[in-house]
Amino acid sequence: MDSIPLNPQTPANRAKLALVTGVEHPEGAYAARTLGTHGFDVIAHSFTPEAAERITHDITGFGGHATAAVADLTIQWEVDRLFTGIEDTHGQIDTVIHAAWIPGPESTGMPLQSIHPHDWDRFLHAHLRMLFTTVRRAMQSMSDRNRAGSIVTVVGVDRSAADTRESTLARQVIDGAIEAFTAAAAHDISARTVQVNTIRLIDELPSPEFADQHITPDFDTALVFLADPAHHSWSGKVLSAPAPAPAVRFAAVH
Repeated sequence: MDSIPLNPQTPANRAKLALVTGVEHPEGAYAARTLGTHGFDVIAHSFTPEAAERITHDITGFGGHATAAVADLTIQWEVDRLFTGIEDTHGQIDTVIHAAWIPGPESTGMPLQSIHPHDWDRFLHAHLRMLFTTVRRAMQSMSDRNRAGSIVTVVGVDRSAADTRESTLARQVIDGAIEAFTAAAAHDISARTVQVNTIRLIDELPSPEFADQHITPDFDTALVFLADPAHHSWSGKVLSAPAPAPAVRFAAVH
């Protein structure tokens, strides 16, 4: 098993501006709050203003810096509006944590034979479109200024049906597509100064015999490490990290 030299005590740096998408979901909310406690200025994105404002209030409540933002990431002009608004108001974005998720066939634990083709098509199109538009616009923003930037996508078992904790077919397919897209984007010419990585949340660490697995001590450590654009040599990686404990993970979502 590879040993990953990550430092959980990464110094706070309020100069870093991080956009976290999907804070209406546990992983997005947890990521936003974690970066807020580590000194990042957080833009908390959601599809609904209530969720974005709630997480923003949580972060500012413990002394962090945060601003709420709302956009439909499946629509290109809304993604452009989101990024342009942030750039005009706050300056250039250093980090994007993409944790946005849209409910689909996986949310009810549907087996293959029960998923309607229309639902499947909508589900795949929505998530791949959202991933493409967000990462593409983030790369444009970061590359234009010719400074290092970081994009981190978050995938994993915790966004499956919460009551069964089972990773369903649709969930696994999208997670695999996100990981593949992330690896390809990391080697794209657009990513000259941008690091692109994925954190895969898991319930249990893989067995030691899987020596090619990159294992991090915890989600917080992996997130803070990869969110820092200074670690530019880290790109195209998929890091497996144990998901936060349920009591902690869901604390930010009421």
